Amino acid sequence: MMRYFFHVKDGTDIPDTEGSELPDDEAARVEAIAASAEMLSDLGRKFWNGNGWEMTVVDETQREILCLYFRGEIRLPAK
Repeated sequence: MMRYFFHVKDGTDIPDTEGSELPDDEAARVEAIAASAEMLSDLGRKFWNGNGWEMTVVDETQREILCLYFRGEIRLPAK
């Protein structure tokens, strides 16, 4: 088991100071997707303002495992 940290930047840094014990990098990738989906759902309409955010996952040795980037923009059809 290794501890993984899920840091978020959405205009401000939101460091994960607690982390999560997971068996391996693959489990950290699965957790990152699940956590991102939950965060996107919680944002609701605010997600569509065009401001992006990202999640970076590092292990307890500070080795970067992955980075996910999210940004949503509503594109209205030309009139």
